Amino acid sequence: MKLKPLLVYHSENPRALKGYAKSSLPVIWHSNKKAWMIMTLFQDWFTNYFCPAVERYNAKRNISNKALLLLDNAPSHPVNLNDLLDNVRVEYRYIPKNTTSLLQPMDQGVIANFKAYYLRNTFLQLIKAIDGEDKPTIRDFWKKFNILDAVDNIAESWDEVKTSAMNGSWKNIWPECVHEFQGFSQAESLQKVQQGIVTLANNIGFEEVVENDVVKLLESHREDLTNEDLMMEQERELQDKRRI
Repeated sequence: MKLKPLLVYHSENPRALKGYAKSSLPVIWHSNKKAWMIMTLFQDWFTNYFCPAVERYNAKRNISNKALLLLDNAPSHPVNLNDLLDNVRVEYRYIPKNTTSLLQPMDQGVIANFKAYYLRNTFLQLIKAIDGEDKPTIRDFWKKFNILDAVDNIAESWDEVKTSAMNGSWKNIWPECVHEFQGFSQAESLQKVQQGIVTLANNIGFEEVVENDVVKLLESHREDLTNEDLMMEQERELQDKRRI
């Protein structure tokens, strides 16, 4: 089962989405000023999207409406989710620092592949935009690239992530739950996409781009705020609300 991606943006009504109904977007749209996932958004996603989506999926296949949701210790994950519904069990697991890519199934191929597809599709958009005479420059393309372009890329890239990739991600950490595994190689697939990105980058005119550059770019999200930083920031926001 592939859930619709959730996107958290810093603006509720960006100019690029004028005239678009957010319910028709290929993502679940949420916003806050920091563009971060926070507890209230996560609980809204859990109760109003995740649980109903699981129920529809199970009903369509005539199977018992039960689900297990595994979460790490991110500060945006509410601890009371098990109190909300009886048919969904939530298990919280402490993940030691800097081990997410080793211990989390979604990081073991699914997220990595999605990010690689997204980067490749963005480069394809760029090539299409600047191809031919009287076309915009690369700088002009990036200036005009907006959240709607990003949403389109998210949808296309998420569609490219195969169910076999999602299934195979669990093979190392929970082999009993993987059925009909066809020997899908996450590493081989990702490497091919990365090599394709290198070719596209060089065709665009980015000089001497090598595969290691692409790998570093795709892994740059790991330099984001730590859980401790997020917890401190959320505590400051709560204090600000109390003052108001």
